[in-house]
Amino acid sequence: MDDKVKKNKDSYDELLKSFYSNSHEEKPKDEVKNRGEIYFSANSGNRNASSSGRKAQRPVQQTAERTAAPVNRPANAKSPQAGKRPTQKKRKKKNSNLQNSILAVIIVVIVFVSAFIIRIPIMGCINDVLAIDVSDTDFRVVLDRDMDAYEVIDELGKKDLINNPMFCKLFAKLMKLDTRTDASGNRKQIVFPAGTYFLNSAMGVEGMLLEIRSNGVVSNTVKVTFPEGYNIDQIAAKLDDSGVCSAEAFFKAMENEEIFGDFEFLSSVTDKEMRYRALEGYLYPDTYEFYIGESPASVIERFLKNFENKWSDTYSSKAKELGYTIDEVITIASILEKEAFDAEQMPVIASVLYNRLESSSFPFINCDSTAKYIDNFKESLEAQGKYADYMKVYDTYQKTGLPIGAICCPGADAIYAALHPENTDYYYFLHDDEGKIYLARTADEHQNNMQYLG
Repeated sequence: MDDKVKKNKDSYDELLKSFYSNSHEEKPKDEVKNRGEIYFSANSGNRNASSSGRKAQRPVQQTAERTAAPVNRPANAKSPQAGKRPTQKKRKKKNSNLQNSILAVIIVVIVFVSAFIIRIPIMGCINDVLAIDVSDTDFRVVLDRDMDAYEVIDELGKKDLINNPMFCKLFAKLMKLDTRTDASGNRKQIVFPAGTYFLNSAMGVEGMLLEIRSNGVVSNTVKVTFPEGYNIDQIAAKLDDSGVCSAEAFFKAMENEEIFGDFEFLSSVTDKEMRYRALEGYLYPDTYEFYIGESPASVIERFLKNFENKWSDTYSSKAKELGYTIDEVITIASILEKEAFDAEQMPVIASVLYNRLESSSFPFINCDSTAKYIDNFKESLEAQGKYADYMKVYDTYQKTGLPIGAICCPGADAIYAALHPENTDYYYFLHDDEGKIYLARTADEHQNNMQYLG
């Protein structure tokens, strides 16, 4: 044997000897931990343990006394642990079966719960499209303006006609329910017209969109005229009678403080909590075309935008020139609306009011209309224990200067007269039964006019 072959044989013998001498006996286990996972084996002897999808054969570990060559034992020879191993193996197998059962129960519970949780949104999405398990009840849906498909879907969600607006938007996009092809072959956004629609979940989201798109409108709009001098309670009653919105919802919507931040002309409205109706005077009297079932917030916004359009920068400059705020001018205009027999009398009555307001001799303007405003609601206010409190801030026989706020919603003539009073030295006025006005400079002249009218 040459030196090279001998050297390789010695290296192999040395490696084999090192392997057997360094090994030690380890008790078999039923649990093999691998990267945090637990694998259960049915036997207690040699096993294969998998890791990341690969199988590795574990070598049989021997005791330190064993030599490189295996030792043959007689069939009836007893090992030192021969009496104990069967009992230990049985116990291990029993524990393994128990653990398997517990794991199976846990998996079943997890699958069941997961399936139940996931089923809810999935079924909701299916119902939104196919309308399999839904109510066939009609709901009134009001679009207060022209909308695109996604805005309409949001409205359907608010009415609980669909369960998953986001899914429905995706469905509308995929099915191209949000666009159409024009004559030139271009895709354009579909406009869903404003109006009142009666829809139900049984239509499915596609059916509801098609119904609105085809303009299936019922009782679309109604025109309502509000005369000059109407107060807010009268306006609310007319809206209710016309089917636009309920009076209760209208009053509730007016409690939103954000309204006063949306319109600059309302910045001079003070002591809102002490007023009977904080927006009194600003719901501009006019003829409006409302949608049946329109939202109260939208109705209020229309009134206020109309006022904003009518109140010009020239009006603001004139009010500043007179030394009065917008709110004070509107309050004066509301009194003119109630005190004057016609528009021709308004400028001269305005002069009487300004003369009194700017004279130290007349702390009260003494207008009957201010007390009558609160008297209109006397019964309900007395039931609330608020009648006397409101009279103190509105009745100009008790309240010095102007009342706390407007007593009605004045029209264009009254507002103009409040900004352009005549230049007179009158401090008194009264009317006969036919509406003719009698003016006086002094208390004696006024007394004579009263006696004349008897």
